[in-house]
Amino acid sequence: MFTYKKRLLSNLNKSCGNYLTPCVIFLFLFSASVAFAQDAGKKVFETKCYSCHSIGGGDKQGPDLKGVTTRRSKEWLEEYIKSPTAMSKKDPYAAALFKKYSPEVMADQTLSQEEMDAVINMIKTLSANNEIFVPSGAKLSRAIEPNDYLEGWKLFTGQKRFENGGVSCNSCHSVRGLGSFGGGTLGPNLTAVNVKYSDPELILILQEPNFPTMTKMFKDHKLNDEEIVQLVAYLQNAKAVNPEAPVVKTVPSGTIEPRFLVVGFLAAILVVVGFNLVIWRNRHSNVRRDIVEEAKYEELD
Repeated sequence: MFTYKKRLLSNLNKSCGNYLTPCVIFLFLFSASVAFAQDAGKKVFETKCYSCHSIGGGDKQGPDLKGVTTRRSKEWLEEYIKSPTAMSKKDPYAAALFKKYSPEVMADQTLSQEEMDAVINMIKTLSANNEIFVPSGAKLSRAIEPNDYLEGWKLFTGQKRFENGGVSCNSCHSVRGLGSFGGGTLGPNLTAVNVKYSDPELILILQEPNFPTMTKMFKDHKLNDEEIVQLVAYLQNAKAVNPEAPVVKTVPSGTIEPRFLVVGFLAAILVVVGFNLVIWRNRHSNVRRDIVEEAKYEELD
């Protein structure tokens, strides 16, 4: 009996020896593939989604995506991600999202199927584990120095051009202290932007802008590391000197600032008055001059 048990244990050890190494290799490769997929999903989410969405961190420009894979099917999510606007026109749930987060509009995302799978699986995994998405850590290339905010102001106002040819920030945005007319109104006022976004979020937005207009404008004109440092320094200083500045929501691109409307109206009046005084009133001056000259000749005769 003892000999039989000894022989059985020996055979079992041999069997495990034959299969243990392949099993370990399989488990290692499987774990590595899962980790790789998670990393790929995190990279896509960080560069394409994090500026507007969180996973477990609450609503931002768009909704918190925690648990979205249990509320919507994978097919629904893929269709929505590819073309949110088209989806909102035929799906009540998508339409409700557009209405709730208006005037923010999610741009169509040109993700490959692999990227789509990776980000959806990553959201599913984090949601199931009750984990919050934490970005890998967008950081400045160096520490901010005292003169950086001034250089950032020059970049923001267009007094210094971006190296890769991007348009100045004040073409679309304003910050308190830029003057009576400030900057553009296509995008939100950025005085309190570093309150609205954490530093990693703000840095990511500058590195990989994912708002529709910014994406188009900076697609081929990315900011370099130095420019990002200087702009972050300027925006931090803008909030520091305007501590009571409120966080401003994005307004529709067609919104007209009242001060521009008033100034435009006054300018139009001045143009009409000037036209009347200078041009219209003197429209017959040449004719009058000829008549006067003819009258003088007639008197002489």
